Amino acid sequence: MEDVAGYRVLRSAGRGDRALLLLGFDEGRTVVLKITPADDPGTAVEIKALSRAAGDHVVGLDDVATDGAETVLVLERLPNGTLAELLERRSGLDAGEAVTILAPIAATVDRIHALGVAHGGLSLGAICFRDDGAPTLTGFGGAEFFPAETPEVVRETVAGVGADRASLAAIAEVVLGRVVGPGAQGARGLAAGLASTAPGDLADRLFALASATPVRFTDDADVVAVRMGEPQQPEHVDDAPPAGLPAWLTALLPEWLRERLAEPAARVLAVWSAWDPRRRRVVLGAFAGGLGLVGALALVPAAPVASSVAEPTPTPLETSEAEPSLPDDPVEAAVVLLEHRERCLRDLSVLCLDEVVQPDSAAYADDVALIRGVQAGGEYPDAEILVGNPVLVERLGDAALLDLPPGSAPASVLLMRTQNGWRIRQYVNDEYLDAPAVSDDVGVPD
Repeated sequence: MEDVAGYRVLRSAGRGDRALLLLGFDEGRTVVLKITPADDPGTAVEIKALSRAAGDHVVGLDDVATDGAETVLVLERLPNGTLAELLERRSGLDAGEAVTILAPIAATVDRIHALGVAHGGLSLGAICFRDDGAPTLTGFGGAEFFPAETPEVVRETVAGVGADRASLAAIAEVVLGRVVGPGAQGARGLAAGLASTAPGDLADRLFALASATPVRFTDDADVVAVRMGEPQQPEHVDDAPPAGLPAWLTALLPEWLRERLAEPAARVLAVWSAWDPRRRRVVLGAFAGGLGLVGALALVPAAPVASSVAEPTPTPLETSEAEPSLPDDPVEAAVVLLEHRERCLRDLSVLCLDEVVQPDSAAYADDVALIRGVQAGGEYPDAEILVGNPVLVERLGDAALLDLPPGSAPASVLLMRTQNGWRIRQYVNDEYLDAPAVSDDVGVPD
């Protein structure tokens, strides 16, 4: 692919319903190139909003280029992903992490409202993180404008302002609901009264909750254990046990029993929320089937037991998300991985990708961006990877580069051998093979 807006294109960074996202590189700096049709009304709105709201915790707009047919927004790269992705990886947050995430966003929403800009699309996916962990607002294509320094009594009647405040309260409720350990009780109390809290007041109340601490972007051990099918060992929680029991059940239980059950219930719900819908259906189906079997057995009269009974040999449990059996040959493994990848994309399952794509790789970022784009209402890209019969181009130790069948986009795929077998590391076009190396983590504004 040719250079875009003076930047050399490294690879695709995803596709939304109104934009193509590319990763660009020039003079040691990597950026996101957002390409939209020149007549797209949302692009003009986004440019105006980013220009007026420019400042801390708003994605930086470095440049705008157009050729009459397309408009290119050169945006800063946010390599630590979205808040939605963080909450999928983390079953619990420290109170200080919640403050680091929410307080700057609340203050920024208050700041841009004072400048006459309503975001119009606040969500967990519209909050991304810079390389230093700072939360940053993106996705201003649906912004609304009104006069700057509008008095509060008038500002609160603006539809976009009301929508922003409601969305901010919902986001804060989700994040505060994930707080465990010291500060968990205070976080729950704060979450209970967010509906009438203005953004500026919310920021002040958050700083009173705890001191800000750096956000950890690695997976929680319990979420990793769920993905790997391993037993979990919950950690001790020093503060009051997190809420998690249904209200109707809480009302029926004595206080001492509620306290004993609240913590494990909250942890189960946190892990459950981290699973994708298909895995939840599998577990519910297995649970329902088990209850049916128990009920059926209860109706069968007990038979005399012989003095010597052979124990039945247990059979392995099969699930619809069985990890693919991978051959040692990289060509054969590529066919299995690409076919399994198609199922992951069809089911819109990010967790499924763990069995196909190398974690924290360029391919993982690409596939997650594709799934998130479709979940947000976008369409699958026209170009597709063809499985067919890959051809081994080169193999160096634990790396193997394979050409895909003619017509495939991208044209090649790079595999890496891991402790779990071959995994896809990168989707490669021929013109990208000599591109400079960049970090695999890609934060893409919506």
